[in-house]
Amino acid sequence: MSQFDFFLNLPQSIFYRDEQENLVLSYRISLLKDKPYLVFLHGYNGNSKSWAYQFNYFKNKFSIIAIDFPGFGRSETMTDPDMYRVSSLINRALKNINVDKFSLVGHSMGGMLAQIISANCSESVQKLILSCTHTGYALNYKHPLREPYMKRLEQRKEMSDLEYGKLRVKKMLPKLEDKTIFNFLAKISEEITQESILCGGTAMQILSTKNILNKIKCPCLILTGSDDIVVSKEKSSFLINHITHSLHHEIEGVGHAPYCESYVEFNDTVNSFLTSE
Repeated sequence: MSQFDFFLNLPQSIFYRDEQENLVLSYRISLLKDKPYLVFLHGYNGNSKSWAYQFNYFKNKFSIIAIDFPGFGRSETMTDPDMYRVSSLINRALKNINVDKFSLVGHSMGGMLAQIISANCSESVQKLILSCTHTGYALNYKHPLREPYMKRLEQRKEMSDLEYGKLRVKKMLPKLEDKTIFNFLAKISEEITQESILCGGTAMQILSTKNILNKIKCPCLILTGSDDIVVSKEKSSFLINHITHSLHHEIEGVGHAPYCESYVEFNDTVNSFLTSE
């Protein structure tokens, strides 16, 4: 099955209107009767389509929900975004569909968000998987947008969707040779907008989760890629050392997108963790 077949087989987007933030949040859901919920939060180059390989693998094991961060996918953007407000938004969206208990997978930007949800909603999150992520950039609230994000904005204004999608994958995974995975990631990155860059970038750069890691009480698996050039081993090690009883698994030969670069090992590792006592 090709990556584009996966896209076709993904559940359609569903929309939740949040009165408190006055925005619409989109998500994809695959319900399986009497199966526990597994919630996915994507990274800065992604959206809910990023989890196509996971929808395919876990479809008979869990009820799956993949959420579009504000400004990404079909979610509306958030004014003056921060991760704590986004985490509250997602919690309200989940409660709206009667999801009170769930395990949580967060990649990169989504992993930052997952840390907050797990710390603040410890009664809801049963197990936590953090993929290629860190604690945030800890800049001041009104700090100008970081130079790398400003550069992305300029590129997005100047480039076609196709050009921008390919560029983002080349920057993230310069050694990637698998054309199927390259095209999968590029197709998703084509959908990134200027609003995506601003909303996600602003939320990440003003975040620091260092003072809440001790509030994460659920079992936690931290996944890293041996060749990740986006999140340094130093940043990953901080999470490993400061989240109590966390487990660490490094996937060899992959960079910043192990959920598709090495989806078999990624999925098997996550499933083993979720189904262990």
